Amino acid sequence: MAVFEDKVKVKVKNFIMLSLSLNLIIFLYSCATTSNIPINNQIHIIENVPFFAQEAYQCGPASLAGVMNYWNAGITPDEIAKEIYSKPAGGTLDLDMVIYPQRKGMLAEQYSGGMDSLRENIDAGYPLVVLVDYGFWVLQSNHFMVIIGYNERGVIANSGKEKAVFIAEKDFLKTWERTKFWTLLIKKK
Repeated sequence: MAVFEDKVKVKVKNFIMLSLSLNLIIFLYSCATTSNIPINNQIHIIENVPFFAQEAYQCGPASLAGVMNYWNAGITPDEIAKEIYSKPAGGTLDLDMVIYPQRKGMLAEQYSGGMDSLRENIDAGYPLVVLVDYGFWVLQSNHFMVIIGYNERGVIANSGKEKAVFIAEKDFLKTWERTKFWTLLIKKK
């Protein structure tokens, strides 16, 4: 009986270690960045978009604070998180990302975007919040970031703890497509 219990304990311990390892990999990958902005290409970038380094699972409030403060809202990620962070979800729901700026008197429209509309909005001076999925297979690892620019090879984003990070278009599209190109446009009324 003791041998059987020891085997069960070993299997449970192995399962726990595997689960922890997978969660660590997902977490590290979701916060990963690809490279610095390439210098050789013409860059279209919106200057002066405020950057807030995100705390754990606070990419939604950090992204909203960046775009809303671009429009002079005077609000912090912590203030936003107090109102819309969902403990059961372990983050911020996409619906709350739309409703929150509307409640604060701003125009907010969520739509399924694409590279053409992304470029048009950046050129018009509108930073965009996008939702990407860094997960794999059936495991989702959603992440909100603010697109502040682009060039012919990719996008420039305020993401996680990185300001103005370059993400190659191929890599960006792969993760953005998993969310059906979720995009949030926020403007002043």
